Amino acid sequence: MRLPRAFSYKPFFTHPTPSTFSTYWSTTPPPLRQPHKFPSSLLTPHIPAFKTWFHPNTNELNTTYLNPLITSTNVPVEITIPGEDGEPAALPFNTFLNYLTSNDDGPGIYLTQHPPPPSLVDDLPPPFSHLGFTVIPAYQRGKGGICVYTSSLWLSRATNETHTPLHRDPNDNLFLQLSSSKKIITISPEMGDTIFRHLHQKGKLSSTDPRGRIRDGLLMAKESGVFDRIFWCPEDVEDEIEEEVVNTLASSEVYFTTVERGEAVYIPRGWWHSVKSVVGDRGVVGSMNWWFR
Repeated sequence: MRLPRAFSYKPFFTHPTPSTFSTYWSTTPPPLRQPHKFPSSLLTPHIPAFKTWFHPNTNELNTTYLNPLITSTNVPVEITIPGEDGEPAALPFNTFLNYLTSNDDGPGIYLTQHPPPPSLVDDLPPPFSHLGFTVIPAYQRGKGGICVYTSSLWLSRATNETHTPLHRDPNDNLFLQLSSSKKIITISPEMGDTIFRHLHQKGKLSSTDPRGRIRDGLLMAKESGVFDRIFWCPEDVEDEIEEEVVNTLASSEVYFTTVERGEAVYIPRGWWHSVKSVVGDRGVVGSMNWWFR
């Protein structure tokens, strides 16, 4: 097998001021919107969690502040062992926080795609007004503002790499990095559909249908490995089928960025994206996102 062609990443577009993005979003038809990135100076001052959840100038949780607020709250987590499918479980939030701040060995535990506990939502207000938007109730949709449908908190140890396989969302996504860093790769809806269809037809995927819809919302670990090689380690592809996909990507637009603490990105609805945490020596990797349209 020949080595696949290397593909170069395009950077996310940047918006240094709120008005430029809200104007772009409101005047650009949804199929033409592209990924964008925001500097930390834009949203950090308006999100109390940056000051209350973490010790100053670190990625370490301030459990003295957090624990009294969440003693009776349970959260769903994913317990992972490298190379195996994640196992869902439920833990008291303060037990999970104690895990995050300890140095115990064992499987990785990851809080994925779950709304923040009600006692903590005031620390994570939707920042859309600071991007130049007016937020309106869903029943008024189409009357000059945006509707925020749901939000999710993501927390893990910085020493454990976390990985969200390639997927797409039905709504626009504003993703904010609370601590540490994450890497994001994203491709257009059309390119993602082409790749899923090709891999399905070639028998590389069994958890999807030919249109790329993932059964039960999850890929099996083996299938996630296919996308991990194609998008993150193209030099490690295993066969000519995967090589064909990498070569297709080499002649198309693949967007990449590293989101640092305080930075945010916009991922348009329907865009396929994969996310990986950047492994660190200590602390936690924290992210928050809001789905809107």
